[in-house]
Amino acid sequence: MNTLPPFLLPADDPARLRALDRYQLLDARREAILDEVVATTARLFRVRNAMLSLVEETTVLLKSPYQLPVDLERIPRQQSMCSATILQNDTAVFEDLEHHSAPGVDVSLILQLGLHFYAGHNLRTADGHNIGTLCLFDGPPRQFSSAERHLLAQLAGLAMHLLELRRTLGPHSGLTALLWETIYQGMGEQLARLTALIDQAVPASGILSAAVAQEAGSIVAGLDQLVAATLRRK
Repeated sequence: MNTLPPFLLPADDPARLRALDRYQLLDARREAILDEVVATTARLFRVRNAMLSLVEETTVLLKSPYQLPVDLERIPRQQSMCSATILQNDTAVFEDLEHHSAPGVDVSLILQLGLHFYAGHNLRTADGHNIGTLCLFDGPPRQFSSAERHLLAQLAGLAMHLLELRRTLGPHSGLTALLWETIYQGMGEQLARLTALIDQAVPASGILSAAVAQEAGSIVAGLDQLVAATLRRK
């Protein structure tokens, strides 16, 4: 039985879950490209943890988790901030979960892990369904600027295009693995540029200047164009 508070259920949840079914081949198996995008996102914002979430009927699948402090594959939907994030289309930011969190979400597990900051942006399908998020967690409370919110939205769009490409390529096989590796190699140069930017320009505080966020956004846009072009060829 679904014990999720009714106000945490999107009005189109049955249709949203049917859309999610298209991506069920995306189980907890590790994917090098997705892992790298999530890890780069965490390093870019200087946060402790990052992950992709897929919001299922009663649970949330944690995919490509970066430095998650416990070994979790799924958590109950009512314990995930992503359950609230999918209700809106803007970037969701909670700068201090101990004092302000999404109504109806039990954040006790998050706080037990010493995490107080959350930011997430939806993984939105081409037909308009929010199936999950790209999300960030950090220990201490922190601010998150409008430029950072925009950059996280760009990264979530890239992640969604990668999920769509993975779905289009189909289950793992020799040919699929070869194509996936070719795409990964094609992304390597721009991921290296983004990593270099992080090393050179991102302060230890993790607060990105508007100029750095814009430069990072240009690199992410190039990555997204590469993946989108590959999708168009399929």
